[in-house]
Amino acid sequence: MSEPVTVIGSVNVDHTVQVERFPRPGETLLASSLTSSMGGKGANQAVAASNSGARTSMIARVGTDAEGSRALESLQRAEVDVDGVERVDDAPTGTAWITVSATENTILVVPGANSVWPEQVPRFDAPAVALCRLEIPLSVVESVAAATVGSFILNAAPARPLSDDVLRRCDVLIANEHELAEVSGHTGIDASDTGALIAASRSLIERGTTAVATTLGSRGAILCTNESTLVATAPPTPDVVDSTGAGDAFCGVFAGRIALGESLGAALRAGVTAGSLAVRHPGAQGGYDEFATLATLIHDTPEITTRPNR
Repeated sequence: MSEPVTVIGSVNVDHTVQVERFPRPGETLLASSLTSSMGGKGANQAVAASNSGARTSMIARVGTDAEGSRALESLQRAEVDVDGVERVDDAPTGTAWITVSATENTILVVPGANSVWPEQVPRFDAPAVALCRLEIPLSVVESVAAATVGSFILNAAPARPLSDDVLRRCDVLIANEHELAEVSGHTGIDASDTGALIAASRSLIERGTTAVATTLGSRGAILCTNESTLVATAPPTPDVVDSTGAGDAFCGVFAGRIALGESLGAALRAGVTAGSLAVRHPGAQGGYDEFATLATLIHDTPEITTRPNR
């Protein structure tokens, strides 16, 4: 039996530095702490999907170093099938350097083994959902899009130009407002301007993708199709500890819910709930273990509202 969700993406070791504010160019600041944990957008999203109840497998690349072993063990603890995770000799496991302030974060990634892929993506069984992102070579993303017979969900992070062919194969494109602006070419989008977000989303729909979901942090998320816009308001989140991994929590849970047969609206609401839980915990996968109880926690999240597109 095939896995309902196959995640094709990156695995990293995350080094997180906590600061009061981000340094200005040329400035040196003292950090309050440094921690290391397993991350990578692909690994985060696979763990989120698995913890939310969807059977999940992963296709990725890690080094033959100790960090690669830690990564495999971490995925297996979350009950992610790692048969598709290959170990490569000529590159280390990917590394991410994350700076976290009171409310935001910045991330620098050294891809390492995440960049070492064969010309053809490894064969994978036909899942209900294939979830991919742009931390791996674009040629791999294009191969996955062409090979997927179920739903192809693409997280446009980090943002880069996408061909119309990839967009035509994309059932849902997920981005934050910055990624949406870059991928759509609608530069200077104001995240508070819902009309501008919808216009940028519809320009991508006109190029071929079926739906565009835009995550808006504490404001929730919106999802646009050709017919309507779904609005998901985030639940109250009084204690924001670390926003790292919140977007990945959204993506993984959203994909898992789609694989389990839920509607776009239900998946959107679940994804927003997962993101709000993630920011209450430190680290890229902080709070992900709570996703098993999402069915009860989701009651704090307002119902989806629908706006027809005119």
